[in-house]
Amino acid sequence: MLNSNCIFCKIIKGEIAAQKYYEDDNFLAIFDKAPISNGHLVLFSKNHYNDIQEMPELEWQKLLSLARQLAEKQMAEIKTDGYNLLINQGEAAQSGIPHRPHIHIIPRRFGDGLKIDPR
Repeated sequence: MLNSNCIFCKIIKGEIAAQKYYEDDNFLAIFDKAPISNGHLVLFSKNHYNDIQEMPELEWQKLLSLARQLAEKQMAEIKTDGYNLLINQGEAAQSGIPHRPHIHIIPRRFGDGLKIDPR
């Protein structure tokens, strides 16, 4: 079920334009509107969940598997050296989207200057 207040649900319904990278019956990957690096994608389920715990385990596993597949596909297409898969769960983890189960696929290149600080 979709949520009328959710930006991702509005993208799914076509109410907000987004550049799609991948779509199937269950998932959508779009290019991030404020990319951290060239090719930065956001992957999410077409079902609305408020957080990861609401998502059925099998769907969560499929989302994770698809994230890896898309990251590897993109590495070959745009010639990257690696990638980060980033999941922000909850407001304390800086998840500002109420359609929280989503994964950022961030292409990485040697010398790109991006730093992930796990502290």
